[in-house]
Amino acid sequence: MTARRTILLTGASGVVGRSILRENGPSGPRIIAATHSAPVPEAREAPLALDLCADRFGLDADSYAALAAEVDVVIHSAGLTEWGLPAERYEPINIEGTRRVAEFAERSGAVVHFMSTAFVAALAPDAPVPLSEDNVCVNYIRSKHRAEQVLRDSGLPHTVFRPTNLIGDSTTGWTSRGQIVQLMSDWLGRGRAPYVPVHPGIRMDFVPQDLLSQAVLRAIELGDDEGEFWVTYGPEAMDVETCLHVLAKHAADRGRALTLPPLVDADGIDADALARTAPMTRSYLSVLRDVSEVTRCCGGVLPTSMPELRERYGVPRVDDTAAYLASLEYAAEHLG
Repeated sequence: MTARRTILLTGASGVVGRSILRENGPSGPRIIAATHSAPVPEAREAPLALDLCADRFGLDADSYAALAAEVDVVIHSAGLTEWGLPAERYEPINIEGTRRVAEFAERSGAVVHFMSTAFVAALAPDAPVPLSEDNVCVNYIRSKHRAEQVLRDSGLPHTVFRPTNLIGDSTTGWTSRGQIVQLMSDWLGRGRAPYVPVHPGIRMDFVPQDLLSQAVLRAIELGDDEGEFWVTYGPEAMDVETCLHVLAKHAADRGRALTLPPLVDADGIDADALARTAPMTRSYLSVLRDVSEVTRCCGGVLPTSMPELRERYGVPRVDDTAAYLASLEYAAEHLG
C-alpha cells in the first residue's frame, strides 16, 4: 500500500486530532486539518474551517465537490466530549455530524476511521447492570453509540476505535490540553478527597493518546477498511490502589505528602451525606462515582484489543503507571 493518501481529519484542534498530527511523520500521508475555529499548531498546511453541524460542512457546492475529489480517507474525531449535558446538546455534532461525514465519505469514496469511546460497552445488551439514567456520562455515551450505528447503517467501509480515558504522550506526558483524568488527578493529588467512591474490582484504565494515534495511522497505512478496536488496557490496567500510589509518588516528587483517602463502595454512599458536602467536593465525588459505575457496567474490566493492536499495528507495549506518572508531571508543569 504505497499510494500517498490524503486524509480529512475532523476535530483537528482537539486532543486526539493534534496527537494524530504530531504522530504523522514527514513521509506520512497528507492530512487536511479541519477545525471549526480553534488553532491547530501541528498542521503542516493551513487548517480548513468546516462546520460539521451544517450541510456540506458549511461549504458552497463547488468547494465541497473539490474537497471530496481530494480526500481518500476521513479520520472523524470531531465531537462534543463534555459530560453532563442534556441529550439534545450532543445531537448536532456527535450524531448528525457523523451523518454528514458519512455523506461526504460516500461522495468521495473515502474510508472512515471513527473515534468513539470504550464506554459504549456499558450499553451492551449483556451488560451486568444497566447504566443509571442520571449518570453524568450517559448522554455522551449514547451519542457515540448512535454515531457508530449511523456508520453501520451507511454501509460505508469504516473502522471504529474505542479509546478509554486518554492521558498524555506515553513518554513525555504531552497533551494539547487537560482532560478529565488530569483534572480529577490534580484534585485527588492535593488531598482534597475525603474518600474515593469505587465499585469493587474495577480497573483504572487510562491510555496514552499516542498509542491511539499510532494505531489509527497504521490502519490507514495498511489500507484497513473494517474493524472495531477497543483502545484500552483491559485486564492489564492498574487497580485503584495502584492509581492512588502513583498519585502519592507524584505528590512526593513535588514536595507534598499525600495521605491516601479510603476507598468506599460507591453503592454505599449516603446521598444525604453527599449532599451536605461542599459543592466542589460533591461534584468531584459524584463524577468519580459515576465513572466507576460506567466501568462496573462494562464488567469492571473494559474490553480490550490491545494484543491485536500490538501485533497488527505495532503499538508499543507501554506500562500504564509510568505513562500516567509522566502525564501527571507534564500537567503539573504545563497545564497549571
